[in-house]
Amino acid sequence: MERRKFSRISFLSDVEFWIGKDLKRGKVKNLSFGGVYIESEEVPDLGQEVQVFFIVQGFSPSLKLYLKGIAVRVEKGKGFALKFNYIAPESFLHLKNIIYYNNPDPEKAEKEIYEFLGEAFPLVRGLKLLSISAIKEELLNLILERAFLYSPDKPFKLSSGKESPYYLDCRKITLFSKSFDMIGELFWEEIRFMDVQGVAGMSIGADPIVCAVLSKASQEGVSLEGFLIRKEPKKHGTQKQIEGNVKKDLRVVVVEDVVTTGKSVLKAVEVAEKSGLRVAKVIALVDREEGGKENIKKHALEFKAFFTFREIADAYFKKRQGEK
Repeated sequence: MERRKFSRISFLSDVEFWIGKDLKRGKVKNLSFGGVYIESEEVPDLGQEVQVFFIVQGFSPSLKLYLKGIAVRVEKGKGFALKFNYIAPESFLHLKNIIYYNNPDPEKAEKEIYEFLGEAFPLVRGLKLLSISAIKEELLNLILERAFLYSPDKPFKLSSGKESPYYLDCRKITLFSKSFDMIGELFWEEIRFMDVQGVAGMSIGADPIVCAVLSKASQEGVSLEGFLIRKEPKKHGTQKQIEGNVKKDLRVVVVEDVVTTGKSVLKAVEVAEKSGLRVAKVIALVDREEGGKENIKKHALEFKAFFTFREIADAYFKKRQGEK
């Protein structure tokens, strides 16, 4: 399934790039706000960060655009695709103009510019990460105080069927006014710069998160649709499985409280896409690190979790040590 969120344009240009400390040269094949494909016999390793200088002719002197990206696709002896994760501030205007004036849909290009700002422009990205970090720190204290349970003698049975001495009762924070507000703000900071029109989640775990995000969007005057997805269609009335103002090709994020194997959230994605929605990303409050992240990524979906279970458990035992 095609999940590309930035429009690609054909843009032929020379390019210089660094693989480690070695300077290489190649040709740009296509370009978007998300990244670039560079034709070159010499390629980086998958996942390696690459520094790039685009050389744009037709100016005196020639323009040079400086960006960084992660190699997300590598074809030995042919070339590689980079996903941008940084753009120098002085290069942003040039890149914006190149893509904007070569895009057949200027309105879509405007939306993509906004999303790109949140991902790779240093000032905007820095403010976003700073805000998320501050919210996480305060929210973690509430998670430890209200929701994290440890019972080595009597393990908890998880939804996956496994047993664990640890359990996270997320509803004790998603259904508490103070943490409800923080959770809404946390997810909204992640979504704010994305070109999405809705937020969806599997009932009942994700319901408070969907509502918290809608509340934050409303406070800023942003129009955002909410969707609640049932595990099974209703047996009466409209017999719908998804509640909300569903419109074909509406771009949404799918949210979840805790991801374990990813089965539940992938079911939500499946229902959303069968209903005509387009899923841009999956965002979870906590990743239990039991294969969910990997399963979600196998479906070509972006995944983000604000906390890992190990991070919460480590904080719990550190706090207990400090109290002794």
